[in-house]
Parts: sequence; C-alpha cells; structure tokens
Amino acid sequence: MDRPKYVRRHHQSPRTPFKRLLGILLGFSLALTSLALGPLSPASAVVPPCPGTGGAMQIVAHTDDDLIFLSPDFMRDIQAGRCVQTVFTTAGEAGEGATYWKSLESGIQASYAKMAGVANSWTTSDAGVPGRPLTMRTLNGAPNVSVVFMRLPDGFPNGKGSAAYNNQSILKLWDGRLSSIRPVDNAATFTKPQFQTALNRLVADFQPTTFRTQDWTGNFNDPYDHSDHWATAKFAQLATRSYTAPHTSSAYDAYVIDEYPQNVTGAELTAKVDTFVRFSDFDKYICSSPGEGCPDSPYDEWLKRQYITAIEWTGNAAKSAGTTVTASSQKAAAQSPEKARDGYAWGSPMDATREWVTNGGKAGSWIQYNFSAANTINAVTLFDRPVTSEQVTGGNLQFSDGSTFPVPALPNNGSGLTVNFPARTASSVRFNITSVSGTTTNVGLAEFEVSITADTVAPVVTATPPGGTYDNGQKVTLASNEPATIYYTLDGTTPTTASSKYATPFTLGGPLTLKYFAVDTANNASAVVTQTYSTGPDVTKPIVTADPPSGALAPGTSITLTSNEPGSVIKYTNDGTDPLSAGLVYSTPIVFTGPDPMTLKFFATDAAGNVSDVVTQSYNVPPDTRAPVVTANPSSRALASGATITLSADEPGASIYYTTDGSTPTATVSATNIKYSTPIVMGTSQLNLKYIGVDAAGNTSPVGTQTYTVPAAGPPSSHDFNGDGKADVLSSDTAGNLYLYPGDGAGGLGPRQTALAAPAWSTVTDMITPGDFNRDGKPDLLARAGDVLWFYPGDGAGSFSPRVQVSTGWSTLSQLFSPGDFSGDGIPDVIARRSGGDLRLYEGTGSGGLRTPTTIGTGWNVMNAILSTGDFNGDGTTDVLARRADTGALWLYPGDGSRGWLQWKQISAGWDNRTSIAGPRDLDGDGKNDVIGRIGDTLWLYPGSGSGTLSNVPPTSLGTGWQAMKLIG
Repeated sequence: MDRPKYVRRHHQSPRTPFKRLLGILLGFSLALTSLALGPLSPASAVVPPCPGTGGAMQIVAHTDDDLIFLSPDFMRDIQAGRCVQTVFTTAGEAGEGATYWKSLESGIQASYAKMAGVANSWTTSDAGVPGRPLTMRTLNGAPNVSVVFMRLPDGFPNGKGSAAYNNQSILKLWDGRLSSIRPVDNAATFTKPQFQTALNRLVADFQPTTFRTQDWTGNFNDPYDHSDHWATAKFAQLATRSYTAPHTSSAYDAYVIDEYPQNVTGAELTAKVDTFVRFSDFDKYICSSPGEGCPDSPYDEWLKRQYITAIEWTGNAAKSAGTTVTASSQKAAAQSPEKARDGYAWGSPMDATREWVTNGGKAGSWIQYNFSAANTINAVTLFDRPVTSEQVTGGNLQFSDGSTFPVPALPNNGSGLTVNFPARTASSVRFNITSVSGTTTNVGLAEFEVSITADTVAPVVTATPPGGTYDNGQKVTLASNEPATIYYTLDGTTPTTASSKYATPFTLGGPLTLKYFAVDTANNASAVVTQTYSTGPDVTKPIVTADPPSGALAPGTSITLTSNEPGSVIKYTNDGTDPLSAGLVYSTPIVFTGPDPMTLKFFATDAAGNVSDVVTQSYNVPPDTRAPVVTANPSSRALASGATITLSADEPGASIYYTTDGSTPTATVSATNIKYSTPIVMGTSQLNLKYIGVDAAGNTSPVGTQTYTVPAAGPPSSHDFNGDGKADVLSSDTAGNLYLYPGDGAGGLGPRQTALAAPAWSTVTDMITPGDFNRDGKPDLLARAGDVLWFYPGDGAGSFSPRVQVSTGWSTLSQLFSPGDFSGDGIPDVIARRSGGDLRLYEGTGSGGLRTPTTIGTGWNVMNAILSTGDFNGDGTTDVLARRADTGALWLYPGDGSRGWLQWKQISAGWDNRTSIAGPRDLDGDGKNDVIGRIGDTLWLYPGSGSGTLSNVPPTSLGTGWQAMKLIG
C-alpha cells in the first residue's frame, strides 16, 4: 500500500520553497492566534496532578499521536472527567524551528480543551522531575487534565533525524548511537539513563491505573512505523514496568492500522475527527492538499481506527494465577465474563466481542472474581460498555466476608471509574449492579480490574462455637479468613509466636480458657481473643439468622437460614403461621417467588433441646417505578407498501398504544388511538408512528416517534442491464474488462458487449447484482476490490457510470452476494459471510448505501458457494442457494420476507464440479428464476421450476469460452 509521503513527523518528502515559506508564515500566524485562543498563566511551582484517583496516562512521541492512534480510548477519559496526563517525548518539529513546534503544542492544548468542553486556558508549571526542568500545562477549566512536553528532536520515520538538530533522534538514544540528546528548546541534555529516570518519575508521580503508549513490539520497520513511535514506546514500557502499583499498560498500533477493518464509527468517529480538525488549525501540513478535504489522507483513514498490539498487567487480581470469573448470565459465548478481564476497555460498536454482556440482565445482575489465594485489595476500576443506551447507574462491591462498599454511576461513554475502599483481604469480590438506566436492555461491562495492594490488614480468626456451656465432647475449631498461622494457649496465659500452633479441633472435657491470635503471610498479627468454655447441661438457646434479612427482594432470590450451633434443627413457615406448630424442616434455601409479600417465621432446636426464639422476617417485591421501554422494528426508514412494523416492550404484560396520524397516543382506545396487538402494515404513503408503553404498575414510557416513507418504485431485480426487458449475464476477465451478454428471453445469450473496458475491473474480486440499488429505475452493480466495496450505477443501456465508494472493511468477508430485497422493505440488500461462518445482512438505504449489519445465521462456513436468484420458490420473497463443500449438494434456504428463514431443503446433488454458480433471475423467460453454472469451459443454464426446485428440463449450453472469465453473474 502507499505510505505517507509528506513532510513532518508522519511524512518525509520536501516541499517547494514557496509552499514551505507559506507554511512557515502560516505556522507563525497560527502560533499568534493560539495565544489568543489559549492564554497561559505564568510558570509557577509544581502543580501536582491528581495521583491516587485511578487516572489514565499516555506517553507518546508526537503532538498528535494520541489524537490519531490512542483515541477514542483516552478521549472518553477526558470527556468523562477522569484524571488524564499525556507526556510528549518529542517536539515533532520535522527539523523546523520553534515557531512550528510551539504551534503544535498550542494545537494539542486546543484539542484537549475541546474534548473537555472548557475554555482553552492553561496554567504552566514545572513537571516536578528533580534536576530536570520540564514544562507541564494544566487545563484551568478541567484541572484533572495536564500535558508534559519533553521536546526531543523529531527523528523522522527512519530515525536519522534532521540536520537542523545535528541528526539527533530518540531512536539513536535508545540503541546507543547517541550518548546524550538535547531538546529543541536547548534545555539540558539527557543521557539514556537520565531520560529513562525522568519518565519513571513522571509515571510514579501520576500514579495511573491505566497506562497507554505506542507499539513496543517488533521494530519500527516490521511492521512499518515511525522510529520515534517505537523508541518512545520502548522507553515507556520500561517506565510502566518500573511502576509497581496496580495498573494496566497497553501498546497501540500506528501506521499500519489503515490496512485493518474500520472500528471507530458513529458519534465517536465524529468527535475524534472534530478534535483532530481542531488540532489541524495549528498544523500547517495536515489540510494543505487541495481537493483532499480535511484531514488529508492518510489521516482520514487512521482516524477511523484504533488497535492494540500488546497488553501488560501489574497488580490486577483479575489476572492472578488461578483466578476465575463468573456472572449472573451472558448473552453469547463471545460476550462471556472472561471479556471483562481481557485488557480491552472496548465494546459495541467498536468490537462486541471485547465486552461482557448479560442475557437481558438489568438491576440484580452481577459479576464475580474468585481468587485461588486470598488477595489484599483496595480498589477496583470499572469500565461500562461504551453504549449510551446501556448504563450502570449504581451498584456495590461485595467481598468474601460479606461486607459491601457502594459504587456510584459509571461513566456512560466507557471511560474507567476507579473506586477506592479500605484495604481488605478477600478470596472473592462481586460487583452487584443495583440500578441501570431506563433504556438498558442488556447490562454488562467492558472491563473490571481489581487492584492488589500491600497487605497491612490483620487476619480475622473465628472460633466455632464461641465461648459458652456445651456438652462434654464438643469440638471447637479455629479458622482464619486468609492464609495465616494461628497460635493459642489453653491455660489462660497470653499466647505468643512461641506458643502452640493450631492444627486440629479441640475437644471440651471441662472448663477451658482459650486464647488465640494469628499472623498472616505478610506478618500482620491479629489481636489476642479470649473464649471461655464450660461443660455441663446446655441451657443456651441457639440463634438463627436469615440472609438476606427483611426487605425488598427481586423474585427468585434465595434466603438462607443459619444457626450458630452446629447440629441444630431449623423449622420455618413462609405463610405467616406459627412455625412451632406447623414448621417445615429447613434443608435448602427458601426461594422468594413474589410478586406477593412473604412472611417468613423460623426457630431452631439444638442438640440439647434448647429452643430458640421465633424470628420473623418480611419480604416484598420493590415497587415498580420504572417505565417500560418500547422498541419499533424496523425504526424510521423507507419501507415498501405491505411491509410490517412490530412494537415490543421490555416488560412482560405491558400494553402498547399507538397512533399513525401524528397525534400523541394515550392509554385509551379509539379509532385513532390503537392498542397494539398485531404488526402494523405499511400503506402506500408516509406513516407517522407514535407510541407509548404502560406496564402493570401504571408506569408510562415517553412517547416514541418513528417516520416511515414508501421508497420510489424501481424495477425488480431482473438482471436487465440493457433495458430490453430480458435478463442478461455479466462477466469479467483477468484483464479487467466487464462484459454484458444480452439475454434473448428464451434461454440464450447474444454476442457480448463491453460494459466497462480494461483495466476497470482488474482488481475486482467479487461481483454483486442487487438490482436497483439507488432507486433510479435502473439495475446497478456492486463490486469488491481489496478492502473496498464500490457502487457502479447502471445507465439502463448496458453500461455503468463511474464508481462510488460505499465503505471499507470488506477484506475479512469470505463471500458476498445480493438476494435483492431480503428484509422486506422494498430496497435491495447485500449479504456477506464472515470467515467464522456468520452470515451478515447489510440492508440497503435506497440511495446507494448500506445500513449497519445484523447477523442472520451462523455455521455457513460449511458452504463453498452462496448465491441468490431472487425468489426461487415462488412465494414472493427472496431466497438463498448454497453448495455444501463436503457433499457438493445444492440447498435452498427460503427467506421469510422479514430478515429470517423458512425450512431449508436439498434441491440437487453433484454440484461440486461447477467452478462458478450464479443466479441471473429469469433467463429463459418463463417467469421462473433460473441458475447458471460453469463446468470446464462451458456455461450451462439450469431452469427453475418456480416452486423451489430445478426444472426437470435438461440443462442447456450457453456456449463455450467461459473458462477465461474470472467472474460470472
């Protein structure tokens, strides 16, 4: 692929003297402008960052690397108000003077202010590295945001540096070719150890829980990268490894990401581009090529992507050996709780396989880590899924000792929230989700990190049973809440580490004064505890407790009953009656079924016959104050007349009311205010749909609004590309010619015509015939070339207009075809198979574009040919044909007209000798769609029966010479 060619840190060829002079003048002008836009307060003593809050730190080479390659990750943090600091190791000045690199620094400040949503006003201070003056600037309106400039000379992609700065580069400092390097502001030189020490100190002072840098793997030549990126990342990797407090370090890929599928889209892409365009106001080289737009290539492609190449963890108990993770539910295997500890704080829409998602879970959902050995922990960092409609608004951490700690709402954009709590030793930690946003349908997390801290917590030792009077032979056990050595005495003296070590239970045979304490593996000693025992008749009543106690519970919650005396028999009732006379023997947890309240009464009888007091606990379902969420499928769009719209509520039993005349619906029924019961049928004109949901508790949802229009009429997907009313065949050769073979309407083909001359189709690997894709009344073509999907508008006379790019990211798909309108909205669609076998539906927009894909099937990688001939079984909906790789059998998968499938069946065998199969619709003019297939050098027509099978008529030859054709459709 083409690599960057222009001057500056991401580029490397000279400009004309005039343009260079113009650029210098422009840079000077922008630098002056930046002073007006971003006033700086005078330098002062060190302004401390915000350590200990769980912030995010970036170390990158150039003043824009973070905006291009580490965003949207760090952009989310700034937007959410998280503590963020970025260290820029080089000035990125491309061998130019102070005017340029100062302008770049002003640009990064302006872009950070834009992300934070505050005025571009900064305070300048020293970064606090002893003996090393480094400029730090703190954003006045958001003091949690700071930047540090180290200003080493730009080394250029090859690491040779520029003559203006004596050919210095950070790469040469790293590999030893330079013993020291001087910053472009003429500050004191750095030796390699001094530079590393400075970075180590910056990291230690900031105390990040999230650390980001550039790609430290491989080398800067393989894969292709900038020498400054790689050398900076190597220094940064050592800096983060020197910092031993809990944190996660990620290395981000750079130049080569334009070869990967696009994964930054929608509002985040808009914000990322807008931020970079703000930076470009201060960089004279980003938007300087006429006709390319802003930003220029390849920036426009880099901004659409973000990829991580390596991750390292320090002090994350979630990654400790033997740690396991469980959760209340999971939506799919690719969205298991394991994804909450994979190091990627991502999720939909970037990558849905990098997040844990519940199966319809809301409040009451949970995720839990179980540690193989107890860990001392003092913080967690939680990343919500970056989906604005799905938010955790409250929760708590529950530890193995039963204690809890509150968790506030998580940032709604996927940024991390660090929750600090008093250190405790635990063998498990659970995050309970207690509240979610009203639009949440499947709550989950992108990441759940647990910070291990130095163990300063003394162990807790429990004696079972506690001191009291018991029968002779009673066993007394001692247990610690963490690995520890327990020391004890039985004669009333105070135990020391020279006393006996506990190993087996004691047996009571008379009065006993037990004293004990424990020392854990970190040498923390507990206080000495005394328990006094006597033997004789047991007259002590047992004590029974319920977990959870009285209160509001979700239906299905289990309640456990426990006695403080082993061997006690517990009896209970759950209908409010007296358990002394009607109690059931407790053996398994009691389930609160709801929705009616439950009164639980219970008592226990110990081995000596002592009966406890009767305890009463009352449970009820919390009042329903949440309105239902109503979803329309499909949402606002063009729909063909006769297509249907379904409305559904996320609460069983909720009623839905709607109007179609634009009036506001109410919870009543009239001629225009309708109670939803069956799908709404699209008419022949625009439909203005409004709806509400009302649940059993009377909660009413906000009014939802959808607008549907009827698409302009277009021809059927008839393969009639020359306008004579007869289906045609298209093919292309290896030279890049696209040919039209006009059909004669009776199963034959006329002499071929050149539709597009070589080399127009030389790089095309897939041809797709969707029909009228842009609704202009003429059949069109789609084609894949490399990673790009192209649209070729048909002219209705056997040729095609210049191509238009539809989108990128198609190189990972193994099969492409179009069945015509598969979704039932009257607009042609595209279907593609991913390498894993998932079949994805890309619905057409009706204007030459595609909508966000949805999965319509799995396991399709057993097929080595997938195609469509439109409606093959005559039921009015489009269908799909596929050939199995193992048997060569041809199968029919009928569409149901609304993105789904009817029962499939085998329709023929022995198709493994066809080297190409296509569906040109009705080629023989009998009103029934057909199939064509190439065997050797001959193309054959296989007429369809119109009822989902091939006709009994023998196939007919369409001629020879087809072996030379690369694509047939």
